[in-house]
Amino acid sequence: MAEKNTYQEMKPVNELALEGGEPLKEAPPAAPAPTYFKKMLGAGEKPPPQLPLSYSAFSFLGAFAGMGAIGLLHTYVMMPDASMVLLVGSFGAMSVIVFSGYKTPVAQPKNVIIGNTIGGLVGVVVFNLMQELGLGKMVWLSAAFAVSLTIVAQELTKTVHPPGGATALIYIITPPVQHMGYWFVFCPSFLGAVIMVAVGCITNNLAEDRVYPQYWWPSEASEAEDSDEPDEPETWLGQYCRKFLGAGAAPLPAASPPTSQTWCSFLGSFLAIASLGLLQQYLIIPKMHEMLMIGAFGAMSVIIFSAWKVPFAQPKNAIIGNTLGGFVGVAVYNLFLLAGIQDYVWVGAALSVSLTIVLQELTNTVHPPGGATALLFVIVPLLHKYAWTYVVTPALLGTVILVLIGCVTNNLVEKRHYPQFWFPF
Repeated sequence: MAEKNTYQEMKPVNELALEGGEPLKEAPPAAPAPTYFKKMLGAGEKPPPQLPLSYSAFSFLGAFAGMGAIGLLHTYVMMPDASMVLLVGSFGAMSVIVFSGYKTPVAQPKNVIIGNTIGGLVGVVVFNLMQELGLGKMVWLSAAFAVSLTIVAQELTKTVHPPGGATALIYIITPPVQHMGYWFVFCPSFLGAVIMVAVGCITNNLAEDRVYPQYWWPSEASEAEDSDEPDEPETWLGQYCRKFLGAGAAPLPAASPPTSQTWCSFLGSFLAIASLGLLQQYLIIPKMHEMLMIGAFGAMSVIIFSAWKVPFAQPKNAIIGNTLGGFVGVAVYNLFLLAGIQDYVWVGAALSVSLTIVLQELTNTVHPPGGATALLFVIVPLLHKYAWTYVVTPALLGTVILVLIGCVTNNLVEKRHYPQFWFPF
């Protein structure tokens, strides 16, 4: 039997221990609700178990194929023939979700395609509206609205997908894509997500213990009909193709918070992105000449403020996982530079994301925005001048800021307790 991967199912941390099949003991009397400040010490939950190396091999293969496909199409089709951008940073985060957390609700086709398209649409609408109001120069405000409104729209439609937050933010802070206007909603937002889902179906299902998608459209899990006739042996190809129909699983609710808490998701993400933008505009760039606001923090905001209870969102995963992404991105770019092959951007993009996933799985710090952080350094020439300081600012510093704001805002809701754990080793 295949080993269970608790990252895959993206269940709340305190539900992970209920899967052993043993009868549950009678619960002790409920303890008093923790105070606001006591919540910040953590809920005392434990992280999921370490993933096996065999799992990481298929994660690497899928991520490399997915990013390679998008990179090749961007380089040889979309840019030359249509002058449209396809390769953007949010697909680094999407790769981590689809190929490492393929069982999670946020990895299923409905969430991936609709959630990312929503992010593209919100980004374009907010940008245009701010321009009409004469507030276009207030990038920090546009960025905060784009990410927080994306979260609201995703929660209301139950299509929470963290890379959608990155897609919205990237449109706001990246002038080279703003000429696309509403075409940005189609490409890269929609088209790139469809490509990633297609590659996810092809590569994930090569592994015997993987079935992707878990469902195409959310519905109650269907139970197999009993039959007295023995099942005929099925060929490997037949089993492989049947996986494309989905596992028939019922969607897990972990990544779809109740709409009564959406105000908190909006508040937290707005404050987080606004803080990064203001710090960059008035402190980081003028005083330190560094970068703090990157697209990956749009995805991180969705995870920390909307899916706050899952392992991906906890401080250990966020801080270490995103810092690893920054390190891998810089290392891969410098390696390609030394080898004189820096023009093969699509290869560097694929390698940086897939290596980030492997390192995150080996250190038990899977965090999707780390894939975006790695990818952005490779594909955005503006970032290259920051060299290794990119690992500290924005990768590490920006993450610490978001985690701290997550502690402050998430715990305003009585039923939220963030973090679930800090740094258990």
